Amino acid sequence: MATGRISRFEFFSRIMRFLIWLVVLCWTVAMLRRVVVWMLRGFMTTLTGQPSGPAAPQQSTLTSRRLVRDPVCGVHVAEDRAFSLEVGAEIVHFCSVACRDQYASGNQKFAAHG
Repeated sequence: MATGRISRFEFFSRIMRFLIWLVVLCWTVAMLRRVVVWMLRGFMTTLTGQPSGPAAPQQSTLTSRRLVRDPVCGVHVAEDRAFSLEVGAEIVHFCSVACRDQYASGNQKFAAHG
């Protein structure tokens, strides 16, 4: 084959070789990135004296909320976001002002007893 043309087999062989080297290069860059991040995390820990990153214990700003059920429509709503109405010695919570007004008017059967 002195014609200077490459066969189909050689062409596919070169493409496959290129793709394999591309995968190896991407994998190497990803691993080097992980090593550098790991080294920097260790360096920052020794610098500040406090652990950093996902392994560090973080204080949660989330607090649990108590859910209450609207006696008119039956929707559960967080107690701190509910509209309240004091009925006698009891506080009743509602999802909206409309439900509260409907309950106060007293002309509807309510779903809360279930």
